[in-house]
Amino acid sequence: MLTKGLIYVLLGVYILMFAQSFTPLSGQILGSLFILAGIFQFLFSSRNHSTDNSNIWGYAYGLNDIGFGIAIVVDAMGDTTTIVETMAFWAMVYAVLQSVQAMYSFIAARGGKSIPVTNKLIHAADVLVAGGMSYVLLSFTRGFDESMRLSGLFPIGLGLSIFVLTQQMRSQAAHQQRVS
Repeated sequence: MLTKGLIYVLLGVYILMFAQSFTPLSGQILGSLFILAGIFQFLFSSRNHSTDNSNIWGYAYGLNDIGFGIAIVVDAMGDTTTIVETMAFWAMVYAVLQSVQAMYSFIAARGGKSIPVTNKLIHAADVLVAGGMSYVLLSFTRGFDESMRLSGLFPIGLGLSIFVLTQQMRSQAAHQQRVS
């Protein structure tokens, strides 16, 4: 999970660095980073399967990253201006996945475990940021360069929230081991 968070931060930094000089090669590298993030998500979900019976969310996030990564690579071979819209749709799908996953966590559908308040707040913040990003990019396009810079902020924030959630999960696991 930490690797995926790091890839998301790198995605955001890469977008911010190359927003004004975006080329088809830049788009292919960007799409490849998305695909790599999806592969790491699949690996994490497969490896974590023994401790979590419901890994559907991990696989869905991985599929989202891989699918949109492929779309960005294909877009980069043609008209790179559609990459901003593709990233906006990626954020929208991410927000939907995050909100549904958070809903199941809130109603404790995953085995009746209580979810810490900080995890709930991070999920809610992710939904707001992802939804906000997709709304801004789809509704208020300000030209390719400016929109690309805006789209670079989301993966950075998302990567940082993945770091925080991973630390939360580790501290929860350590606490459960001490209690057992």
